Amino acid sequence: MALKKIMIADDDPSLCRLLTVRCKNLGLSVMTAPDAMQALVMIHKNMPDMIVMDISMPAGHGLSACEMLANDPRLAKIPVVVFSGSACPDDMDRCSAMNVDFVQKNPDSWPMLQEIICAKLNISPDASSSPKAAGRNAA
Repeated sequence: MALKKIMIADDDPSLCRLLTVRCKNLGLSVMTAPDAMQALVMIHKNMPDMIVMDISMPAGHGLSACEMLANDPRLAKIPVVVFSGSACPDDMDRCSAMNVDFVQKNPDSWPMLQEIICAKLNISPDASSSPKAAGRNAA
């Protein structure tokens, strides 16, 4: 069975590395992009099963990219989580209008993000305890 693919689009390389490790520990294949434009190109080419997108990035606004995805019938079915340090009510309203989950970045946000990822991809958070994942680095 092929691994489910997740795209992480964020301009913070340290955060991308941390989320990559955590998502791999869930048994996911991970792609990363440092900005919205590269994310859109990679999403079109690789059709991930889920997308985690920051809002404020160079070369494209994350919510604008989400709107482009929502308006493309081929890509609109991909679940998206906006993962941002800003909790601007307008941004949250835009997420709600697109049926996109929103998680505010903070030191304790992984459990909420993990719960959404697992629910949307129908995977168990216990994947990290499987023998296959046991040899992976924990975050």
